[in-house]
Amino acid sequence: MKKLITIFSLLAIMLFSISTAFAANEKITMMDEDYNLKNIHTLAIYTPSYKPSALSIERKAKLPNAPELITPDMLTDVIFKVAKEDEVTYTLLSDKDVIQNIKATTGTDITTLSNREALAIYKENIKNYADAYVIFTFANDSRVVMFADVYDAKDSHWICSYQIIGGDTEDDNLENYSMFMHKFFRTLTIQSQK
Repeated sequence: MKKLITIFSLLAIMLFSISTAFAANEKITMMDEDYNLKNIHTLAIYTPSYKPSALSIERKAKLPNAPELITPDMLTDVIFKVAKEDEVTYTLLSDKDVIQNIKATTGTDITTLSNREALAIYKENIKNYADAYVIFTFANDSRVVMFADVYDAKDSHWICSYQIIGGDTEDDNLENYSMFMHKFFRTLTIQSQK
């Protein structure tokens, strides 16, 4: 009887660990195979693009004590927190710092421009402050998805693309996004060591 309980316990642990391992589907694609990720000493974080889930919006509208909807600033804070926890080897530069530096050197406040104009000026000037920049995109359709596209700051060519798709039980919350970002930074570190 004890052996049977032990076998079932081990089987349950194995099944749980397998389902957890496959809960999130992730991949990184190197767009520029010749780019050496070790050349990134300063990485700028462009303001994340975020689309809340319909369920989060509905919950917020119906329940007075529902969690606050996530904002791009909250996501940026999580990115910096995760990078610090993972002890990334490069310096992270916030979008606010880049915007202030651009305003100080060019006199242009890109926050007053259209998204297209602001991004063009950002791309022209980012080489003065960072080696690369990353644009995070968070989407919530049938599953929670995070994209991270890394660009070379010198000429804005696409270095790599990272994508992670949450499992069926994932939710639109900062804990999941934090886990996604941990995976992103670890994958980027592993890729840079290849």
